Amino acid sequence: MSSSPESAKNNYLSGKRFLIVTLGCYRNEYESDLIRSFLRSRNMAEVKSLEEADVVIVNTCGFIREACEESIDTILEIDRLKTNLRIKPPIIVLGCMAQRYRRELFLEMKESQAVLGCHWTGELEKAIAKTLEGSRFCGGFEPSGKSGVTRLVDSSNTYLIVRISDGCDRSCAFCTIPSFRGRFRSVSPEEIIKEIRMLTLQREREIILVAQDLTSYGLDLLPKTDLSSLIEMISKIEGVRWIRLLYLQPDGITDKLIDEIAQNEKICKYLDIPFQHSSPAVLRRMGRKGSKEEFLGLIWKIRERIPQVAIRTTLMVGFPKESESDFDNLVSFVEEARFDWVGLFKYSDEEGTTSYSMEGKIDEATANERYDTILSLQERIEEEKVSRLVGSELELVIDGNSDLPEYKFRGRSYREAPEIDGSVYVKVPPAASLHLSPGDFVNSRIIDVEGLDPVAQV
Repeated sequence: MSSSPESAKNNYLSGKRFLIVTLGCYRNEYESDLIRSFLRSRNMAEVKSLEEADVVIVNTCGFIREACEESIDTILEIDRLKTNLRIKPPIIVLGCMAQRYRRELFLEMKESQAVLGCHWTGELEKAIAKTLEGSRFCGGFEPSGKSGVTRLVDSSNTYLIVRISDGCDRSCAFCTIPSFRGRFRSVSPEEIIKEIRMLTLQREREIILVAQDLTSYGLDLLPKTDLSSLIEMISKIEGVRWIRLLYLQPDGITDKLIDEIAQNEKICKYLDIPFQHSSPAVLRRMGRKGSKEEFLGLIWKIRERIPQVAIRTTLMVGFPKESESDFDNLVSFVEEARFDWVGLFKYSDEEGTTSYSMEGKIDEATANERYDTILSLQERIEEEKVSRLVGSELELVIDGNSDLPEYKFRGRSYREAPEIDGSVYVKVPPAASLHLSPGDFVNSRIIDVEGLDPVAQV
C-alpha cells in the first residue's frame, strides 16, 4: 500500500532538528511548548544551538514597537550567525508579530524563509518541508478549523504555564492584542484539568495560569463558570503545589475571587493587576474604568483580607494628553499603593489602535522624565519592602544554581513570578549535605539582601 502525502511528509521531517527562540511573554512560552510538542510528534528533535539545527523557529511578540524591534533584531542576528555555518538552517517566523505584519515580513525581510501567523498548526509542517527544500512559505493567518495540538511536553523551567483563555474583548485604546489574537475564548475546565493532570505526573509543580484577561474566564462558556471555581478545581489535583495568577483586570476582581485566594493554601498570595494609570481622565481615554480612589480601595481590601499579599502592577506614562495633573495623580497613586513590583512602560504609538490617531501626543523628553520619576520612586519602595523581609520564613522553589559565586542556588518565593520579579539567592549551611535540584520546594529564612533580591538560608 502506498503511503499518503501526509505520511511522506512526516517521513521527510523525521530525524530533522529544530531550534526554538521564544520572545515576549508567558503566553509565548506556552505557545512554544505547543510547537515543540507538535514537532516532536513528527519525530523531530529539539536542539539548543544554531550549529545543530536544521531549522530555526522564532516565536515573536508584536504587542508594542519595542517588542517588534527585538523580534526583528533577533531574526537579523540569527541570519548573521548562520552565514558562518556549513549548513544554513532556514528561519521560520511565527507568532504575534508575524500575524500583525505578515505582508511586510514576507516581502521585505528575505532573512526569514517562512512567515506564519498565530494559526500555525495547520501550516507549520508544510512550511518546514518547503523551507528545507529551498522555497519560501507564507500562511497560517486564519483559523483553520483543525483540532488543537496535544501538549506532549511541558516547559523546561521549574514552573508549568497553562493558558486558560485566548483573545480579548476589551477595547483598550493602546492595545493591539485583539487585532491579532481575536475575541475572548475560554478553554473548558475539563481540558485545563486534563492538561494539568497529564503534565504534573512526574513531580510537584508551580502552575502559572495565564490569559489576556483571567478575570473574564468562563463567562463565555455554557454553562458559565468563573476563575474562582476553576482554581478551586485545580488546587485539588495531586502534584499542584503552587498556583500563580497572571493577569487580573481590576474591575474583574470579585469578593468571591479574593476569598478563594485568601483561603486556598495552594494559591500564591501574589496578584498581578494591570492598573495602567490612576487618573480618571487618562483611564477614560484609554478605554478603561476606574480612578485612583477606586483602585486604592481595592488594594486596601485585598491587603486586609490577604495578609502578606504581594501586588504587581503595570503602569504607562506619556499617554496622549497626559497632563502634569494626571501625572501627579499617578505619582501619588504609586506612593500610596506601595506596590511590590511595577512593570513600567512609556506609551508606544501603534498603528491600528484607537490612540494612534489621538491628538495631544507627549514629547519623548517629557515621557522619559516621567518614566524616570516613577522608576526612581518605585525602586525606593522596593528597597524598603525587601529589607523588611529579613528575619521572615518563606517557602522557596529552587530554579537552579546561582549566578553569584557567594550563593549556591537561586529560587523564588510566592512573591516572585519567574523571569520578571527577580530571585531569592539561597545559602546552604557549610556542614549541610543538602542536595537541591530545580523544582524542589524548601523552607528558608531570609537573612540578608542582595540589591533588590532577598538572601535566604535553607
